[in-house]
Amino acid sequence: MGQDAAPRFDLNLLRVFLAVYDAKSVGGAAQALNMSQPGLSTALARLRKQLGDPLFLRGASGMEPTSRARSLADSVRGIMRAVDAEVLKPPVFDPTTSTREFRIALTDIAEGIYLPIALRALKENASRMSLRSVFMSPRDLEEAMAAGEVDMAAGFYPDIKGSAFMHRRIALHSFACLAAARHPELGERMTPEQFARLPHVVVEATGRSQEVFDRFLQRRQLQRDVVLRTPHFMSVPVIVAESDAVAVVPQALADFIIDHPRIKQVRLPFRPPTFQANLYWHRSAHTDPANQWLRQALIREFPRLQARAYDRNGRAANAPRG
Repeated sequence: MGQDAAPRFDLNLLRVFLAVYDAKSVGGAAQALNMSQPGLSTALARLRKQLGDPLFLRGASGMEPTSRARSLADSVRGIMRAVDAEVLKPPVFDPTTSTREFRIALTDIAEGIYLPIALRALKENASRMSLRSVFMSPRDLEEAMAAGEVDMAAGFYPDIKGSAFMHRRIALHSFACLAAARHPELGERMTPEQFARLPHVVVEATGRSQEVFDRFLQRRQLQRDVVLRTPHFMSVPVIVAESDAVAVVPQALADFIIDHPRIKQVRLPFRPPTFQANLYWHRSAHTDPANQWLRQALIREFPRLQARAYDRNGRAANAPRG
């Protein structure tokens, strides 16, 4: 047979107790707590009932504490000091003195885009803090963010959904085609026939951006001759420079190597799809001052990425026309 649940206790009743104990008057206690006298009397009656003791009795000098009340006074005062200092005190975060390590989930391409921005924000405003880049499966990432083990994620994470997560758009990305600078067949543009016939290097990375392009090809019923599949984006420039193969990669990667002397970007024969990159954080961290500071510091550094858009050929809309 189960026991009855213990009654809920209202910590505000302890404030009533201390106010009456110190003022020795119901009226004085009500004034100190900015309460009505009837309201305080009702609260005191509840406390008496829960503790099973009258606590205060009327005497010649006012409300005199009972022996039970005297035995509780120091403990109650300590409890309320702890509540005020540890529970009710607003959290304080000083980026100039904090030594916190922020953990950010990133894909390999996102590391190259966002980590330099984050490091610049830390160097200028929080030189004692540090960053840790982590990679996890979508399910593990959601659990880690919910548990506070990962502070946020940046990039293309279509699996992060639901009301438990918040996000802000930080960039719109597209795709670009890379080829050897001295490719025997390709100039600045690629024909549909060349796209279908030339050998392709396809990256099957842990990120999800390549799926966007694959689905696009399926919808358009476009074929390509895949001669190499690799899990690594960063090896693609070397492979393309040393062969007649081409590779369609996220525009951000192509931008990083735009000055590579042995590689060029080739216009695709169609308008490639775009995908949105976001900054994600768990709702439980939304009001955390450290998490807020990092989000704001990163977002301040993102105006170029936020404004970026792509034209019908997949080039950056603000890029010079060739």
